[in-house]
Amino acid sequence: MSADAIFHIERQVLHTAMARPSSIAEMPLHPCHFASEAHGQLWELIRSLDGGNVPVEPVTVAEVAERMGNRRMQELAMAIGCASDLYPTSQPAYQAGILATAWRDREALAIARDLQDGAQARQEGAVDDAIQRLMALHTADRSYEHTAQSALDAAMAQAMEAQRNGGRLVGVATGIHDLDDTLGGFHNSDLIVVGARPAMGKTGFLLGVTASGAKGGAVGLISGEQPADQVGLRWLAAGSNVNVGRLRAGKFRGDDVPALMAAADTYGRLPVKIHDRPSPDITEVIREARRWKHQFGIRALYVDYLQRIEVSAMARAPKYQQVGHIARSLKNLARDLRIPVIALAQVNREADGERAQMKHLADSSEIEKEADQIMMLWRDLSNPQAERSPAEINVVKNRHGNIGTVYCTWHGGSTSFVNRSASDEFGEAAA
Repeated sequence: MSADAIFHIERQVLHTAMARPSSIAEMPLHPCHFASEAHGQLWELIRSLDGGNVPVEPVTVAEVAERMGNRRMQELAMAIGCASDLYPTSQPAYQAGILATAWRDREALAIARDLQDGAQARQEGAVDDAIQRLMALHTADRSYEHTAQSALDAAMAQAMEAQRNGGRLVGVATGIHDLDDTLGGFHNSDLIVVGARPAMGKTGFLLGVTASGAKGGAVGLISGEQPADQVGLRWLAAGSNVNVGRLRAGKFRGDDVPALMAAADTYGRLPVKIHDRPSPDITEVIREARRWKHQFGIRALYVDYLQRIEVSAMARAPKYQQVGHIARSLKNLARDLRIPVIALAQVNREADGERAQMKHLADSSEIEKEADQIMMLWRDLSNPQAERSPAEINVVKNRHGNIGTVYCTWHGGSTSFVNRSASDEFGEAAA
């Protein structure tokens, strides 16, 4: 669309807002969406007055602009508000959409020019910066302003969806039935932190819930702790019931091969995107997650693990400040992409010999502030060679419901947390 056509639509949108103020709610525009800076400033003034219940007819807007000492805006308000060649549009949302699309096109072209200039100058980070800016275009024009009614409408829609679903799982499945019943799965916009002492099976738990989540659609996995081949090895063990140790040593039997082939086929079909750079920077994590969301529509992001992520921009800052920045970034990412982000976390040595609590999380105060849910893993280590042993998932923080303990089973051969069965005779942990 030509610049002249965009200029005319901007004038018509402004004229409509002053002639029919009720249309403003149908046009979620920001000043940046206007190609003309003067038009953007006038729109900002009109929205500000309307938000304060001040009339926005041309004379009032012009008088306010005059009191502000802005003669140019005063004249523009009268010229557009009283123009004989303009009329209130019957499709304000459509016209606003044209302006928003034109803004995105202008921004994309500007990013492309900057990338070209940066590449020619061999500027470090030019590509990463361009990718981040392009991904940000998908959320930059989202409206963050709501009313009590719109918030309640959204909440009612969620409740009705759950009711239509027969009370069944609405969020992303964890694969642990009792945990799904307790949490309703992992929900969009939530940051879920999972902590445990070393050797408790954090990575096994994460890979299990990653595979379960992928059964419902594409998901992403940031594996800063283990390379992709080790992730695959654990999934082979989980799907074939062949011990991980035997797989590593190549000591599996010939009759294990069909089960291994079947596991490779089953897990290989899962739509999981894996990024396995060791100790990735938080900007890299955000960039990959945004790209996966845009290209593949991921429905959840799993991170192994939070303290493994680095913040190059804060390399000299204390560790707790870096952890706080990472936790905030992951929470913001969950909200922006509207997906759950599930991140593992270390606990400090104070938890040795006891069930870990929220206070045991390394740099816990920073994580506690941002996480919507925090879970701590525990399993019985009294017999390390046991094929199955009692395990617990302790929900120690939950912004959306109750806290408590979910009992499950540790499967040693596949190093994973699994559902209890009737044959698990472990006292409280038995089915």
